[in-house]
Amino acid sequence: MTCMRKVKCFALGVILLTALPALAERSVTDGAIQPDPLPASAPVARVSKPADPLVLPESMEFDGVLPVTELNLENLYAVLAKYNVKCPRIVAAQALLETGHFTSQLCMEGHNLFGLRHPSDGSYYTFDNWEQSVKAYRDDVQYKYNGGDYYAFLSRIGYAEDKGYTVKVRRIANQLTEPQQ
Repeated sequence: MTCMRKVKCFALGVILLTALPALAERSVTDGAIQPDPLPASAPVARVSKPADPLVLPESMEFDGVLPVTELNLENLYAVLAKYNVKCPRIVAAQALLETGHFTSQLCMEGHNLFGLRHPSDGSYYTFDNWEQSVKAYRDDVQYKYNGGDYYAFLSRIGYAEDKGYTVKVRRIANQLTEPQQ
């Protein structure tokens, strides 16, 4: 998903959230939602024709997929599938290891699930949300993967400085179960 699409999805979310207070003001009677009664002095609008369909500006087009916001293993698997990340169980194990089960400062503040760094200066990437981190992993790491043993691939590209990294990832991955599609 492009940055512009993320902005569009965010804008739609803001629009939806602004409608929620109006829904919250309704009262429940006999299990059916009833609008609050209008004051007797409230004007009544007469509509002679149906309203034109809502047309969002191009900057707010919606692709039908709301962004996942809560970071947990189930949502991580969903986003890995959304971005067609290969070997999702292993990649989820990497995220768990790199973030200390989603608790590291880099994860919580920088939304970086994989310890991704800038090649030029070694500083960590920071993202606006954790889904961007998944996309960056796919684009910056997995484009090099052509099949075969994924653990060997991670070792071959020098993914981590820790020589025992793939053993640790394998141990975590062996404990994970991928959700049913």
